[in-house]
Parts: sequence; C-alpha cells; structure tokens
Amino acid sequence: MTSTSNISYLFEDLNILDLSSVLAGPQVGSFFAELGAKVIKVENKNSKGDPTRQWKLEAEKGSNTISSYYASANYHKDSLLLDLKDQSDYKVLKDLAVQADIIISNYQPVVSRKLKVDYATLSKDNEKVIYAQLHAYAAEDPRPGYDLVMQAETGFMSMNGQPNGAPVKMPVAMIDLMAAHQLKEAVLIALIKRERDAAGSLVEVSLYQSAIASLANQASNYLMAGHIPKKLGSLHPNIAPYGDAFASKDNIQFILAVGSDDQFHKLGETLSSERLLSSTFDSNSDRLSNRAQMNEILQFEFVRRTFDETEELLNSQKIPYCRVYTLDRVFTEKLAKDMILDHAIEGDAVKSVSQVAFTIN
Repeated sequence: MTSTSNISYLFEDLNILDLSSVLAGPQVGSFFAELGAKVIKVENKNSKGDPTRQWKLEAEKGSNTISSYYASANYHKDSLLLDLKDQSDYKVLKDLAVQADIIISNYQPVVSRKLKVDYATLSKDNEKVIYAQLHAYAAEDPRPGYDLVMQAETGFMSMNGQPNGAPVKMPVAMIDLMAAHQLKEAVLIALIKRERDAAGSLVEVSLYQSAIASLANQASNYLMAGHIPKKLGSLHPNIAPYGDAFASKDNIQFILAVGSDDQFHKLGETLSSERLLSSTFDSNSDRLSNRAQMNEILQFEFVRRTFDETEELLNSQKIPYCRVYTLDRVFTEKLAKDMILDHAIEGDAVKSVSQVAFTIN
C-alpha cells in the first residue's frame, strides 16, 4: 500500500497537458497523475522525446528502453511525440490545450511564443486554463536553467563539501525538485482561485528564486549576522554536536543530531563523562565555540564501546543519532518500501518513488 491509497482519486476530473522536460516540470505532472489526473505528456518528435529517455546508467545498458531517470518523473502519463512545427501535429496539441485544466511548460518564453504554445496563445481558447510556467531566472532572461549551475550560483556549492575541499553539488538535482514543489503549491493555489473566481491563471516559478527561498537559516545567518557559510561537511553551523561523526570500538561510523542543551546534558550523563558535563559545554554557543575539544572527548568515549553498546545507551535516553545508510539499506525499511511505485511505461516495467509523502483522512 502506498501513501496515496486514500487520495488517489482527488484529481480524477483534471486534464493536464505536460509540455515540460527533464525533471522539475515532469515531477509536477507525475504528482497530479498520482492523484488521479489524466496527464498527457507532449515530447519533441525530432529529438526522440524528453532528453532523460537517454540518460541511462552503465548498469541499465541492455535492459529497459526507458531510463530510470525518465521513469522517476514521468509515471502514470500518456506520452505523445509531436513536431510542433508541423501543422497537423500542432493541431493535435491545440485540441488538447482546449480541454486542459492545467498546462505545464518549461519552454523559454521566446521559444514558446515561436511555437505558439505560450500562455497568451493557448488561453485565448481556454480562459480557465492554469498555465504553469517554469523559468530558469527572470521570465525573459535567455539563460538556460541547469541544476548544477543553480547550485553554484545560489550559494549551495560554496557551503557544501569538506573544509578546504572542492565545492560539492548535492547528489540529486535538488534545485529542480524544490522548484517543482513551488510549482505544485502555486498550481494548487491557482485551482482554489479558479473555484472562487472562475478564472484561469498564469503561474510562474523560477529555479533561481526557488533555490534562494530554500537557503532558509543559511540566508538568515548572512542577512542578520553577516555570516558567510563555509564548507563544514555534515556539521551544522548553528548547532553542536549536530552532524558530527564518530566511530565505535568496532569501527562503525555514526553521527549525532543533538539539538538542545537538555539532550546534550543527557548525553554527558549517559556516557558518565564529567568532562562533557563541565561548564565548557554548558550551552549550545559554548559547544559551537569548543567544538573540536568536545568532539575529541566524545570520540574518546565512543571508541571505548561497541556500536551495539552505544546504541543501547543512546536509545535509552532518546538521544538522536544514526548510522549513514546506503540505498540498499534504506529500502529495507517499511516506510521507504511504502513509497515504491511499481508500474509500466510504454510496456517497460519500471520502479520509482512516490511524489506524495502525505495522507489525508
């Protein structure tokens, strides 16, 4: 049973035309498809469809014709290959656009106008349509949007990685995913607006501003305190020990996620360490100032115990910690298994994870 079992019918009356490609826009289309909407994805016939169809891992060669990447963002859709410069193909798209409740696009505006698939053109015959447009930067900025570039330009890579190491990108296209969430939220608001006003909307989201919105506390650290984040590995700039890594006697790596003074004091008591209970580490600010000394003491305590012994101690006081798992271990957990979708795309059996991580009762 997946997390959508009780709400998979919610959008069964919605027709969505997905003109987008790669990740951010297609994720939005699959989100609504998973909740019952009929989603038709239009792909470029001349380039053999969405570019991600070709993005196969080495391990995928000789298997499915559908790549894992494509499957992750294009499930529960019907796909059409069209040449929008061909009049008969364009008519097919226009007929679909007239029936659409939502149109998703990540075409650059100059391209969408040239192909006559822009909001101004398609809304003439469908005034109630919600046109969901993804931009890279500002609407008319001609620069293309690449997640890696966004991670670099919006500060994420400058603070990601090990101290004195090279900047590191996040291992998934996180800016695309955050923009997809922004677009989902905007479309849902536009649907409420249409219920109230019986009017369609042009909804616009940029990858760049989605990234800026996601800087969260790191942005406030700079805006309020002038603090420019440095690469800290997994360490948290505001909390300690949070993200700090240690090894047990049997050389099992794990991290702590101690988020309050009370939790830290319990940790010191649990480990029977007078040094950790000293005034040197009394408050979070004290621990941040004396992080290296604190971690040296913690490592001394942990290396004296096996991981099983440490785990029993930490669990007894509900002190947050965890080993770092690879995906083969992650997908042994029931909560992770419940998010797996088994389905088919164009006859290929594929797997992906649900875009819906909530239930409504």
